[in-house]
Amino acid sequence: MKIILNQAIDSLGSEGEILDVKPGFARNYLIPKGWAKQATKINIAATQKEIEAKEKKEAKTRENLEALGKVLDKLSLKFELKAGKEGKLFGSVTNRDLRDLLKEKEFDFERRAIQLSSPIRNVGNHEFTIRVHSEVSVTMQIKVIGDSDKTAVKTVAVDEPTEKSEEETKIDNEELEKLEKLEENEQV
Repeated sequence: MKIILNQAIDSLGSEGEILDVKPGFARNYLIPKGWAKQATKINIAATQKEIEAKEKKEAKTRENLEALGKVLDKLSLKFELKAGKEGKLFGSVTNRDLRDLLKEKEFDFERRAIQLSSPIRNVGNHEFTIRVHSEVSVTMQIKVIGDSDKTAVKTVAVDEPTEKSEEETKIDNEELEKLEKLEENEQV
């Protein structure tokens, strides 16, 4: 019996794949669980349309997330923390601190999406990665500044280039509009 898989099954195949299985396996197990449907001309055409629509949606999402990655690339982050004379911090900068710093700039990510090899314990420039999507990651820089005064800990988020050409401003506005449209579509 010919069937179409509705989802990927490790031992059988991927979503949309047409397989030939024993009739009892299909009727008693795959079809009742909703994992497959009988391979008729109508079902094959419908499945192909669904897969194409899904691929288009994923491509749009990927494009928008790549645009978000470009915006994040231009962002410059600074973190000020009390430090000793040798540049060693009293405490450390973790992915939670980075998440809070990004939240100040209106970028909301989960803590687990921010990948830091180890907590930052020294003054200087450091790199970290943000997994925006399973296929899109952005590497960012943070500058950790030591505050030798005995003032309270404070964080500062700064946009790096203050002077932009008209073309860069136009491109940034277009990318922000795309991101806003994506967020509106996801909320609906």
